[in-house]
Amino acid sequence: MKKKTWALAGATLVLAAVALGAAKVVLEPGLPPTSSADVGYRATDDREVAGHADELVWVRITGSSEHAPLFGGGPVRVDYRAQVDRAFKGAPPASVTVSVVYADGDRTRMAEGRSYVIAMAHGAHEEERWMLPGSVPVDTPSLEDTGDSRQGEHNASLREAAPANQGARWAQAVAQHIER
Repeated sequence: MKKKTWALAGATLVLAAVALGAAKVVLEPGLPPTSSADVGYRATDDREVAGHADELVWVRITGSSEHAPLFGGGPVRVDYRAQVDRAFKGAPPASVTVSVVYADGDRTRMAEGRSYVIAMAHGAHEEERWMLPGSVPVDTPSLEDTGDSRQGEHNASLREAAPANQGARWAQAVAQHIER
């Protein structure tokens, strides 16, 4: 009797583990993973962001539209219309729409008229682009800006000289990118 009880309990635990392992929350068809842990890189190293991105671009935000919160509350999807001023990686069209999913109360939204460096991943359809999970847009008014042009953890850990400006920062990140 005890053997059957333990066997049933063991089988139940195995089935529960398989079910939990197979469970995956899908917010929306084509939506990429929503955290850097899902794709296995740290957003603080530009080389890794460049390596994981399908396209790395400097854009000016020309408008946006917000979707109703997913699941009636919680995450909110915002589609940003943007003019591509420079592509560091990939060959995007002159204007793109990039989708971003924000957590409830997230204050990192991009502003119309501002310029950013954005790492993008392609979605399920050719024209679909999502901001790369784990990355953040880098507010970049000018690629000639010599402000904080350090290349994330890479420069600090290898003691390399920082690139001369934002344009050089992202060109160097793409040139030294870490593959997927």
